[in-house]
Amino acid sequence: MIEPVLVEVTTKKKPQAAFDFFTQQMHQFWPQNHSIGEGERSALIVEMHEGGRWYEVCGGQECDWGKVIELVPGKNILFAWHLNADWEFDPNVYTEVLVEFAPSENGTKVRLTHSKLERFGSNASKMRESLGASGGWPEIIGAFAENAA
Repeated sequence: MIEPVLVEVTTKKKPQAAFDFFTQQMHQFWPQNHSIGEGERSALIVEMHEGGRWYEVCGGQECDWGKVIELVPGKNILFAWHLNADWEFDPNVYTEVLVEFAPSENGTKVRLTHSKLERFGSNASKMRESLGASGGWPEIIGAFAENAA
């Protein structure tokens, strides 16, 4: 088993507001250079129901990233991440991204766990290193925290 990538931040927003910002305003904080589409990304959408799509819109084209496996508004959302080790959508390969929102003294602790990385096969260690590097999940969740202040 490959150890999951874990990133935690705190935001001053209350849990429901932090959850809503993360799921409904993702385009506002997600780095523009973290895209699989061609052209500039104009939207990043999470369909807010189990089985809902998680995708971006680039140059008028929709590019799937994954889907919603489970959500409990204000508490957590679990995504199936269908990007393979070549950063391409592949419906036959998925890892899991869980984002949890818990009350804290200063607002909300947000914890992202990207797991089941062994599903990347021989690329699992390389992908874990990339996802856990400063330009991976730490940058994305850091941008979320900065914009959700």
